[in-house]
Amino acid sequence: MTVSAAIGQEAGFLGISIVLGMGLFFLYDILRIFRRIVPHGNVWIGAEDFIYWLICTGAVFVMLYQENDGMVRGFALGGVIFGMLLYFGIFSRFVVRVNVLVLKTVLGVGKKITVFLFRPFYKVGKKILVFIRKQLKKFLRAVKIGLCKL
Repeated sequence: MTVSAAIGQEAGFLGISIVLGMGLFFLYDILRIFRRIVPHGNVWIGAEDFIYWLICTGAVFVMLYQENDGMVRGFALGGVIFGMLLYFGIFSRFVVRVNVLVLKTVLGVGKKITVFLFRPFYKVGKKILVFIRKQLKKFLRAVKIGLCKL
């Protein structure tokens, strides 16, 4: 018994929509990892989510346009949602936890190395900045006095 070409094409379309859903949720996991590494306020979170949903909308539109001539099919949107839920249930926790752990460890070690390497320059740099600040104050005072005499 063979499957007709039309049914095979629709099954392929469903498979593409499921993979797209998994890819979109992976993209959101990258955003979640970034938020855990670099905490920021509600305004930036809202902006990031807005851009994410614009990307999702564009990706689903391109998929529908290329695979189905732009016709919206319920099973395709269901496939995207199913792919997102499938990725969330199987991979999401592991991906986020491992990547956050690895990135925090790497960044922590990098910070310690940077602090160790630049600590001697910190004291010298601080003295230079104090000297420059004093010289700028003297210069600004001289400019003010010169402007007042005009």
